[in-house]
Amino acid sequence: MAALAALPRIAESGPMILHAHDWHTALVPVYLRTHFASDPRFTRAKTVLSVHNAGFQGHFPPKTMADLGLPASLFNWRQLEWYGQVNLLKGGLVFADAVTTVSPTHAHELRTYAGGFGLDGVFVSLRDRFVGVTNGIDQEQWDPATDPHIPANYSTDDLDGKRKCRIALLRETGLRPTDGAPIFAMSARLTSQKGLDLILGDPGYFALDAQFVFLGSGEPRYEAALSAIAERAPSRISVQLRFSDELEHRLLAGADMCLMPSQYEPCGLTQMRAQRYGTIPVARHVGGLADTIEDGLTGFLFDEYTPDDFMRAVMRAIDQFEDSAGWQNMMRHAMIKDFGWQLSATKYMNVYRRVIGVPAGTH
Repeated sequence: MAALAALPRIAESGPMILHAHDWHTALVPVYLRTHFASDPRFTRAKTVLSVHNAGFQGHFPPKTMADLGLPASLFNWRQLEWYGQVNLLKGGLVFADAVTTVSPTHAHELRTYAGGFGLDGVFVSLRDRFVGVTNGIDQEQWDPATDPHIPANYSTDDLDGKRKCRIALLRETGLRPTDGAPIFAMSARLTSQKGLDLILGDPGYFALDAQFVFLGSGEPRYEAALSAIAERAPSRISVQLRFSDELEHRLLAGADMCLMPSQYEPCGLTQMRAQRYGTIPVARHVGGLADTIEDGLTGFLFDEYTPDDFMRAVMRAIDQFEDSAGWQNMMRHAMIKDFGWQLSATKYMNVYRRVIGVPAGTH
């Protein structure tokens, strides 16, 4: 409400776009189309709402309507009511001029009963007002050829630095030096969404002839389970609960494979960063993982959220790793992929032009 009230004082006249993100700011389109609806200063204002994780919606009791200064009439199944609660994300979706999410595949998933977090009907009702635009990464920051945070730089023309980064990672994490066994890395919040149950669900996984490094913190049960396994095999398994950006750079530069067996993943950034560093993702075919990993070319994807399907993908990766020439070919394919923001920015500009009624290609 304060942000909207301030706009006439700080914004020039003319078309105006307010881009809100997730439930935390989803009241912007609600207030704009209700409280400020009759204010002529906002007649040319349009809203775009981006949904980064629809699992978080902003649920509050009905009395919250009065606290927010919203009329009780909006508390209905078409607008802000959701199973007897106020749902701020739902309100934003209904009142926004356009809605985006962070990958085309996730846009499809949100329209399904299985993947819509109870709002699939709302996402379906948006029709062409709802699109998926894949996130990007800063390709200058995530570039193994120039990265100042890694022990040795390397590129598709000279991969020798990758081997040096591998040796340094083993030394830093206390794992035994080896050239023959692959290093599996996981950099993620340790939560059920990230697929920890699959990793812990098959006792044979940690019996593989491989080494494992986990970076991140999260739910105590996962921290404890992984730490206990690492204590039993400290020369093969390392758990780093203190996250740092620098260590993530060194992890992705030194590892061979990146684990992302997520239950759902709206977009994900780690798989893009990993590919830039020639670290091959083993990931579930969901959301942005499906949109940014080419199965068998730049990574290994699996469909079913089961330990068996996960292990099949892991074994495919290990089999490929044993073919040194074929593995280096995969690394090079992954490293040359373009994950920059330019294409995504163009798509967002098209969304903005559409909501304010400006033809594509104009400025």
